[in-house]
Amino acid sequence: MKHQGSRRKASWKDPEGRIISSTTRESAAAQLKALRADIVTGKARFEDVAARHSDCSSAKRGGDLGPFGRGQMQRPFEEATFAL
Repeated sequence: MKHQGSRRKASWKDPEGRIISSTTRESAAAQLKALRADIVTGKARFEDVAARHSDCSSAKRGGDLGPFGRGQMQRPFEEATFAL
């Protein structure tokens, strides 16, 4: 979920970045925590939440990023992913 501090303020559903520019980091984090709680408790499926709320183009595939290797994603995400 993109916010004011996002590296690139445009997404497939907000190409001009208007909504993103008015979303604070704190409000995005709060929304994500609430969505995570719904997923963890079984109230919602990850795929449905991603399709509806994600600013990433992977939303069209239910949040599936597909296979990727090192050097293809943003560094913090990549480091966390490959540390698993």
